[in-house]
Amino acid sequence: MLIQQGSQQVLIDGGPSPRSISLELGRQMPFWDRTIELVILTHPDQDHLAGLVEVLKRYRVEKVLDPNLDSGTPLYGEWQGLVAEKELERITARAGQQIALGEATLTVLHPPEALLKDTDEDTDNNGVVLCLKTGNVSFILAADIRREAELHLITRRAVLKSTVLKVAHHGSDTSTSQEFLSAVDPQIAVLSVGADNKFGHPNPDVVTRLEQQIGADNIYRTDHHGTIQFTTDGEKLWVRILGAR
Repeated sequence: MLIQQGSQQVLIDGGPSPRSISLELGRQMPFWDRTIELVILTHPDQDHLAGLVEVLKRYRVEKVLDPNLDSGTPLYGEWQGLVAEKELERITARAGQQIALGEATLTVLHPPEALLKDTDEDTDNNGVVLCLKTGNVSFILAADIRREAELHLITRRAVLKSTVLKVAHHGSDTSTSQEFLSAVDPQIAVLSVGADNKFGHPNPDVVTRLEQQIGADNIYRTDHHGTIQFTTDGEKLWVRILGAR
């Protein structure tokens, strides 16, 4: 996900393909702009991290924010090495942090200061959940959290109601409980999911819950629509389908 506010860019996760992220950033950013002000790694799974390693190599990154969850993989070791080598400012993501982006604000909703333990999958459940808000328009970006993390957010009364929900965990049946969906109460949902992926994402039950909540016409999927662009002035929200590249 690429957030652009004026000349500032925030990149959230990088997907599994270094080539794809490089090509898409080249299309979306001005050709002369080689700086990304903030790179956010929601959690260190390969399908979120591989592209970001390439970004650190190719772009001037000012800051990185991640939950500091050591996966112990060579890829995560390479990420840590590049952050140290380039002497990047590194922020450990914890609930309550706020990042000003001009007229927009990016708030970290999760993980908590004391990380969740002994859950179904601790790495996923301690991923970085964000709320991007400008004016009356907001986005919940739910990383790959599962039901335990969703329940944690609800019980600690995090402000979840939002215009757009980036559905957690690619639409897996581990997430998007009815309780969480009701708390967010979105008008639009986005599923970031690879075409013909081996996991069968998104889960049909998740899609059905979304359809019942917001209607099929308000669900956008990267496997069907390709790149999806949102533009807002804080009052109105425009959706543009850029398609597969």
